[in-house]
Amino acid sequence: PKFPQAMALGFLIRHHARTGSQRSLEMVESTLQKMARGGLYDQLGGGFHRYSVDNRWHVPHFEKMLYDQGQLVCTYLDAYQITRDVQYADVARDVLKYIKRDMTGEHGQFYSAEDADSPIPENPEEQAEGAFYVWTYEQILEILGEDVAPVFSHYYDVKKGGNVVSDPHGEFRDKNVLIVADTLENTAKKFERSPEEVKVLLAKAREKLFDVREKRPRPHLDDKTLTAWNGLMISGFARAAQVLDDNAYLEDA
Repeated sequence: PKFPQAMALGFLIRHHARTGSQRSLEMVESTLQKMARGGLYDQLGGGFHRYSVDNRWHVPHFEKMLYDQGQLVCTYLDAYQITRDVQYADVARDVLKYIKRDMTGEHGQFYSAEDADSPIPENPEEQAEGAFYVWTYEQILEILGEDVAPVFSHYYDVKKGGNVVSDPHGEFRDKNVLIVADTLENTAKKFERSPEEVKVLLAKAREKLFDVREKRPRPHLDDKTLTAWNGLMISGFARAAQVLDDNAYLEDA
């Protein structure tokens, strides 16, 4: 299993900043990009799951923990400050959007976690790991239509028989965990469209799938408020206000 280790990444970032070591920065960038493109990251709703059960960041244990979100926001903001690569800032924004939408209480407190298991949409009496998050190819085709589904499926590795290679317990038969499997440019070339057109198409497709997913039975929300974990999340919002120059995040903090 691969866990997102924000403290180790933070150390490597600071080692690069102080010594100029390109190797340290390469390790951080490789890990952050693989995490954000993998199933560890919720490609539709933002936020990181707890860890992956494989060595590719593909199939996660679907639990989401507050402490991961708070620390990883800071890590991605650090990477953005050093590289000025907007992909890192975008991930930080999406994580914070997820926290505000799904993990914030009426008094401004941040909740602790969302469970991995949830009721199976077509059979709510039973629960399964990742049921809220996974898709069959047929579902993608039905929701997105024959024009958009092939493009989305190529980019996010959606396959008719499912895309989970190692599934010893048969939990994900015919199911797909969304991962970014190709570049925008390659996808555009394959489907004879412009990269900008594909970018817009994928954004609209994600919105449509997210709206459908919101109607599914949700994972259980652990709504206890832990001071230390809230401190980590406050730090994430405060750093975002500084780095992204957005006072809305300061108000959230």
